[in-house]
This record gives sequence, structure tokens and C-alpha cells, in this order.
Amino acid sequence: MHTMREAPEHASELFLRACSRLLAQGTEFTDTVVAGIRAEVPYYADPVLSPPDLDAMVTRGSRLGLEMHLDPSRLPDVERFTRELGLRVARQDRPVDDVLHAYRAAASAFWRGIVRTVERERLGDVHDLVHVADWVWKSVDRDSFFVADAYRLAVTDASSRNAERLRLITGALLDNGASPEFAEDAAVILDLPADGRFAVVAVAPAHAGGGAPEVPGIRLLRHLRGRRELYLAHLGEWPVEALVAGLGSRPGTRTGVSPVVTGLREVARARELAELALRTCRLDGEVARLDARLPDGLLVSRPDLSAELATRALRPVFALEPADRDLLLDTVRTWVDQGGSALRTAQRMFCHRNTVLNRLRRFEGITSLDLSRPRDLVEVTLALDTYRLLGAGAAFGALYEEAGAAAGAGRSRRPGGATR
Repeated sequence: MHTMREAPEHASELFLRACSRLLAQGTEFTDTVVAGIRAEVPYYADPVLSPPDLDAMVTRGSRLGLEMHLDPSRLPDVERFTRELGLRVARQDRPVDDVLHAYRAAASAFWRGIVRTVERERLGDVHDLVHVADWVWKSVDRDSFFVADAYRLAVTDASSRNAERLRLITGALLDNGASPEFAEDAAVILDLPADGRFAVVAVAPAHAGGGAPEVPGIRLLRHLRGRRELYLAHLGEWPVEALVAGLGSRPGTRTGVSPVVTGLREVARARELAELALRTCRLDGEVARLDARLPDGLLVSRPDLSAELATRALRPVFALEPADRDLLLDTVRTWVDQGGSALRTAQRMFCHRNTVLNRLRRFEGITSLDLSRPRDLVEVTLALDTYRLLGAGAAFGALYEEAGAAAGAGRSRRPGGATR
């Protein structure tokens, strides 16, 4: 590292004598430094923007700098001062570029003071100062780095603390709901309208890294909750369809989207609805909007009642052989999906229309349900949806296991079958 000891001895001694004289001038010298800063940096020339303690800070910094040149053991004090200055600037939310500009303006005023002191007091040949100039400006660069580094660390720390604060507030809104007072405070901190239009998105499994996706026009606040990612979406005037389109689907994940709610006080309920929508997903990459599948939401919200309904409606069908049972249920499900059209059902199942009608009549005969009667049709539809959403084991429980056991026993009693 370049040091002043590498300069000729007479140049170093000349520089130090000038420093000693400037130090003796006291505020007379520091006043010229302040004037130089105000002349070169508009921020500090503005009587409104300029910090009221500018004179005190310049006086302290100038004295420390002069003392450090005379006594190198004061270098840690200078480093401490410059780092404190960087932290102070960051906490006051002042622009660091203006501070660094002021620091170099002060250094220029200091150098001019050295040159003028040598000339005015005839301390020696002013041209000899060129041998220490490089060291002086390297010292300035070093101190400027300390200021900027401390500023950067303070801003990063403040940003991290602010991000954590936003995360905690978002989590509180999503998990616990909000009183009117908390909603108002959260709106100010999160920069959201307390009575705005919101939706919540639930994604599983969660990705630990990364932030919220970018959806044009819609602000998303991300919150991890167990193995799920939650997003609080401020829709503004955008429809929920824009949110769904912007999110897309991630491979290997499933996504549930709540209906639109009004106000931050309602986002906890929206979170519950988004998680309910997520539970209706059966395929990876699926994005489920609850408002587009409310019946499914009802079924998965009370799986015990749904299983009871499915068991009551379809119990007789489970007495059939598995292949026969599955064919009959597939026919009824396809007929429902095709809007009650036997022709379209036959086309989908590659059979004759009359075959479809015969299977439907057989289903009615086995279950004692009338598919032309609205209430019976609703019950059958819900039972089939329960079968699809919960799976046979969860939807029918012991009934499904009994049917499987009975089928196995029947196969073992057939000619050629081995008795177990």
C-alpha cells in the first residue's frame, strides 16, 4: 500500500507542518471547508435540505483528518467517524451520492488549505507537495469507501428489517384476520387500500426460494405457511381472471384461488377459501378457482358428510362385481358430464345409444333413484363428485373395502380358482 513514508522526507515534513498550522486555525479553517461543500453540492446549499449539524460534523471530521496525518495512531478514529457518517446518512434517508460528493468537496478544500498555508506562510516550496498528493487522495478514497460501505450495510439491514415487518403483517392478516384498527394500520404499512379488492392464492408444495411472481397490474405479497405458499393479491380494478392468467401453473404444484373479497379484514376468509380451492385439485399443474367449482368446495369442506351422502346413494352399486360397478358408474358420470345426452354419451364411450339407456335404467333399478327427478339427480351428481374428489377409499370407507373383499372371495370360489 502506498504510504506517506514513500515520499521524500522534506515533502512529508512540509505537509505535516501545513497540517499543524491548519489545525491551529480552528473554525477559521473549517468554515472554509463548509463553504466549499455548500458551493459544490446543491443538496447542502439548500437551507431546507441541508442538515442542521453540518458545521459540527465538518469540524469534527476535519480535525480528525488533520490529527490523523500528524499522528497515524488516530486512523481507527477516522475510520470510526466515516462509518458512523455512512450509518447516519442512511438512517436519515439522505442520498449517499450527495454525501460522497460533499466528502470530496471537503477534501478539495483541505488540499487548497494546505497549498495556501504553505504559500502564505512560506513554509517551503509548494511544488514539493506533489510527492504527497497521491497519498492524500488515496486516503480520501479509503474514507469514501468506509462511508459508502457503512451506508450500504445500513440500507441492506433496514431493507431486511422492513421486508420481515411486511412479511409478519401479511401473515397476520392471512392467518388471523384483522380488527378495523389493525386493518387500517396494516393498510398504511403495506401501502394498500384498506377497502380494496383482494384475492388469495394458495400453492402447494411451496418453493422455499424466490419471491412473488410478476403479474402486470396486480401486486402480490408472498407468505410461506407450512408447505404452502400464500399470495395476497391486490386486484385493484382487475378481474380475478387476470390474476389466474398471470400466475399460470407451475409443474409439480397445485394452485387454489379464492373469490374476490373486499377489504383487508376479509383476507383471512379469502385464505381459507383459497386453501379449500386447493383441496379440490386432483392433478399437478391444476389451477382451481373456487368460484368456478363451488360444489366441489362444499364436498371437500365436509368430507364426512360427503362420504355419508355418497355411501347412501351408491351403496347398492358396490354389491356388483368391480368391472360391472365401474362400467355402470362411468356411464352415469359421462351422461351427467354430457348434459344428459345419451347420444353424446354413447359417442364418448364407443357404444350404442340404447346401450347407454339400458345402463341408466339398470342404475335406477339398483339404486331406486330416478335420474329424471331433479333431487335424485343432484344426489347422484354429488355422490359421483365425492367419488372423484375423495377417492373410493375415503368416499366409501369400509363399504369399498367390503366390496373388494367380496369380489376377491367370489373369484376364489370360481371353478379353477384356488381357495385361500
